[in-house]
Amino acid sequence: MTRDRLFAAAREIFEREGLGGLSVRAVARHAGLSPMAMYRHFADKDALLDALMLDGFAAWEARVGAIEAEDPLEWLRRLFSAYLDFALADPHRFDAAFLLPARGARKYPEDFLNGRSPAISMIVARIKQAIDTGRFAPVEPLDAALTLAALAQGYVTMQRAGRFGDEAYFRHSFTAACERGLALFKIDPYGAPGGRGAHGAAQHRK
Repeated sequence: MTRDRLFAAAREIFEREGLGGLSVRAVARHAGLSPMAMYRHFADKDALLDALMLDGFAAWEARVGAIEAEDPLEWLRRLFSAYLDFALADPHRFDAAFLLPARGARKYPEDFLNGRSPAISMIVARIKQAIDTGRFAPVEPLDAALTLAALAQGYVTMQRAGRFGDEAYFRHSFTAACERGLALFKIDPYGAPGGRGAHGAAQHRK
């Protein structure tokens, strides 16, 4: 199909040249078609960005949907692992999903409250499960999901900017940071949020 051909060309240009090389004319030329043929399927550059973003989200949502774990905290740990693998193994689709300034990008909080993000909906469901089973303190699940997502994306962005000396150290730092992120919402045996322990709980009450 012509649209698939054009989209494949757009993805190749984005992977090779980034956002700066992406234009309607460049995509049409790469696909061996006229700009008019391009406009019949993608009205403008924003439409291209939306298509790339949705393709990236589809790849990410497939990874999230494949996570299997009954325990909600273990599921969230595997989520972080899947996110890291996505960022490192499929960086162009990762960028399309999370970093493109696409017109149709989902906005907090309305789009997420309305279920427009299957991945976030799955994360929120696991956070609710952790709250209901006494593993997490009673927090707003969507806010907790946003906190954890921002933590993971922040570390990946730092890695992309060359702020880590090597990949092994980055992976270790990422995993440790994600554990600290989960600990923010945990309830310890003394009932204190954040895993403070007896001393921490006493300090918290002061």
